[in-house]
Amino acid sequence: MVAAAAVALAAAGSAELSRDLRAAGATYYARAGQVAAIAGRDTTMDYYDRLIEDADDLDHPPPNQPAMWNDAMQTIGRLDLSLAMQLLQRNFQPMGSIRGAGETLVRSSKDGTMQPVAVYVPTTYDPARAAPLMVFLHGMDESETQLLAPPFVERIAEETGTIVVAPYGRGAYDFRGAESDVYDARDAAMRAFSIDPQRRYLAGYSMGGFSVFRLAPLHPNDWTALMSIAGSLLASRAPRLTSSLSNARFYILTGARDATVKTDWPTATAIYLRDAGLAVSFYSQPNGTHSLYTLRTILSQAWRDMVAGTVRSPQGLTGPPDLPDEPQ
Repeated sequence: MVAAAAVALAAAGSAELSRDLRAAGATYYARAGQVAAIAGRDTTMDYYDRLIEDADDLDHPPPNQPAMWNDAMQTIGRLDLSLAMQLLQRNFQPMGSIRGAGETLVRSSKDGTMQPVAVYVPTTYDPARAAPLMVFLHGMDESETQLLAPPFVERIAEETGTIVVAPYGRGAYDFRGAESDVYDARDAAMRAFSIDPQRRYLAGYSMGGFSVFRLAPLHPNDWTALMSIAGSLLASRAPRLTSSLSNARFYILTGARDATVKTDWPTATAIYLRDAGLAVSFYSQPNGTHSLYTLRTILSQAWRDMVAGTVRSPQGLTGPPDLPDEPQ
């Protein structure tokens, strides 16, 4: 009876949220030109597409999804709806007012447009105590809300007391041309919250897991540690990375069954960093694929190690560090 009631309640909530998303989408579409003047022309319709896709997903959930799928979709829909309404109303939520999961927009230092950032602030956050900060980069064809929304991501952030900010980066491949958006999000968090300067982390998943190695050397003193999840260091980026971030710690995560970013590449990354004398920890999920959900166990361990300053030097990794030349 309790389980049936919970399912019925979730369905009712999804239906109501879907209606709100479609209604906001209609208004947004009619005012897209006005929104473009605020957010920039390149991505304005991306945000409209999110509203419609979220509504479709809520109305037609795919089969055989984990139980937490509905919770994640509820969060994604709520955050994307918040993004649209802030743009329509030209009233942007102060980042410092967010508790739990929220969405805000940060003014770009590059062109003055307002760019979206998903934020998670632990309910235990106390401005009197400096908190760790993680800037989290999403994968290709993914949004910042989709990266932040899974309940296991929120749970780890809550349990470690980590404030997480996830910039959209204008959906650009490898965050090219959107580098300033990443650092604008970081700077906004530093202004909004009390952040421990010794615990500032740059993390990324998939495409973002490649991008951390390109973006961190732009301002190497800003980062205590880097985490690459289902990503890799490229050979062309290796010399600059090792020379500019010699004092940073690195956390490399891979799924042994990843068919998208083959596990050889993150493994080679860990070997290369270890052999270069850098502080690196390596985590492999035996049954893990490219799905972040399948990597949640090692993500929890690596995240906790990163916040604690723990380094687990790779053991048993042999072979040449054959770094890839380009991401696939």
